[in-house]
Amino acid sequence: MKRVDFLYLSQEDVLNLNIPMSKIIDLIEQGLYEHGHGRVENPPKPGIHSKPDSFIHAMPAYYEKLGIGGLKWVSGYPSNRALQLPQIAGLMIVNEMETGMPLAVMDCRWITAVRTAAVSAITAKFCAKKGTESLGVVGCGVQGRMNMVAFKEVIPDLHDVSIFDINPDAMKRFKDDFEELGVSVNISKGVKGAVEGKDMILTATQRLKEPLVKNKWFKPGCLGFGLEASRAWYGDAILEADKFITDSWDQTVYFYEHGAFPDGLPTLYAELGEVVAGLKSGRDSEEERILVINIGLALEDVIVADYVYNVAKDGDYQSLTLMEKDF
Repeated sequence: MKRVDFLYLSQEDVLNLNIPMSKIIDLIEQGLYEHGHGRVENPPKPGIHSKPDSFIHAMPAYYEKLGIGGLKWVSGYPSNRALQLPQIAGLMIVNEMETGMPLAVMDCRWITAVRTAAVSAITAKFCAKKGTESLGVVGCGVQGRMNMVAFKEVIPDLHDVSIFDINPDAMKRFKDDFEELGVSVNISKGVKGAVEGKDMILTATQRLKEPLVKNKWFKPGCLGFGLEASRAWYGDAILEADKFITDSWDQTVYFYEHGAFPDGLPTLYAELGEVVAGLKSGRDSEEERILVINIGLALEDVIVADYVYNVAKDGDYQSLTLMEKDF
């Protein structure tokens, strides 16, 4: 029997590859295009829940045409911050699709952060109205910041940003960092001041006791993003949007069956992959209110992890042995 080795990449190994956001966006747009054409096996993610507000999810995906596949095993524990541990942590596994043997195991934190933001950027590319220049952000943590970076890749004219976070230090860091990039950032005293009247609204919060974004603040022509499933948006804002888009309807229904969308499921207009593949239009009117709740798909993680593996495989990184002989 042949010896089986695999590449191991820590978080720092992945970060030191310096893969730009523009490349992440290109990769995931390709992945969503394949998904839109039905060439990706991406089952709804099962999970276990050791705490009411926490999860550990298994997320596999396989690209039929591209011949790549793997799995993300990711945890989300908000209470970790009090322990000086990351809220999101886990592993990516890249497999060889002819034999099933593991090719690489790597940290998934950075991949999770950038792929989520890239999906938002791709959505904006296809669904934001012409002349979009303003954004309201609720939640200035990792995802609020990463999404801002990704949005600027596809909407260079985006310059008017209002923000709100319950953590004043997070707002200050956001303002200081992005104003260096030529973005005007206004710190708001509440959710209304951050989002009302904006061309785009992004909510990037944790689990909430009650929603934050009211329907009357969601103006005609606005593109809204809820990164925390349905939790940050009031039911009428979700149900009365002109179009509802998600990256996976099966996963959205699964979340609904487990407590999300308490006011009922909205009517699906399209999965994001259908829009990227050109099977359905994104925006048809400058007045449409489009709400997008992308749940997060394994295919997004896997295509990035496969690229990371191919960039790193000839470098000086740690190799681990899975097995040396039969037993």
